[in-house]
Amino acid sequence: MVACVNGKLVPAAEALISSFDFGFLYGVGIFETFRTWKGKLFAFERHLNRLEGDLRTLGWQLPFEMETLVEWTNETIKANGEFLARGRDLRLRITVTPGVVDPQRGWWEVQTSEPTVVIHATPLPEDFDQRNELGWQAVIAPWRRPKDFPLWRFKATTYFPNVLARLYAKSTGSDEAIWLNSDGNLTEGTATNLFVVCRGELLTAPPEEGLLAGVMRSLVIEIANELGLKVRERPLPLEILRDAEEAFVTNAVIGVIPLRKLADKQFASKTLTAQVRSALFARIDGLG
Repeated sequence: MVACVNGKLVPAAEALISSFDFGFLYGVGIFETFRTWKGKLFAFERHLNRLEGDLRTLGWQLPFEMETLVEWTNETIKANGEFLARGRDLRLRITVTPGVVDPQRGWWEVQTSEPTVVIHATPLPEDFDQRNELGWQAVIAPWRRPKDFPLWRFKATTYFPNVLARLYAKSTGSDEAIWLNSDGNLTEGTATNLFVVCRGELLTAPPEEGLLAGVMRSLVIEIANELGLKVRERPLPLEILRDAEEAFVTNAVIGVIPLRKLADKQFASKTLTAQVRSALFARIDGLG
């Protein structure tokens, strides 16, 4: 595997950064994760737009244009082309940190004149999408998150809470953990957005409930609207699962995955989930 560090292609094992980097010392950084589908990027521009928006909101000014990230990403894909040639798609991640901490200024003084930018590419299993079609099992994370904490709305590298929640899920034999916010409402998974189907309507929590509005989430809402399905963003109290007919999770790597079970609720149906998933793959196939 080949990675890209500040524009330089290197073997992934040699993709090194300073031990004084903001990301290493304090978890200060943002990232975007996406993938190739049948060898081609899908919705890449949306990921770059979100990255650029996060940078602008944080007041981080990169010393180059976003087109440079496009170029570095394409070079990284090309350098890992052997996997694509063997029918294995790539999971890609762009990570941006403010660079090296200046101890004379203070650990809170963030400047981005010399950022650290790393692009990783890792191959997905050949049967990745077929295997996910079977669905996941999810649990409720044992801790609640304050919904007004601003960090959740960024694709931030500070992932320790999500790591703990995913470890909890795995300890129960589940694939994902779903967060409750401080009001007791369902929000999102450790790396996914959540949709619940009630009375034929697709429901998902709005960002102000304390979650990151994912790129695939927005695509699913668009696709559902095109299919004539009813979609509504609203708070999702835990009790809503009693009346739920289906549930699924989304992100830019897995696409749409049905939930077989969430907490104590078993889902026998995945009719609308399959409809949305099929429409997503049809849109992806349209790239060719």
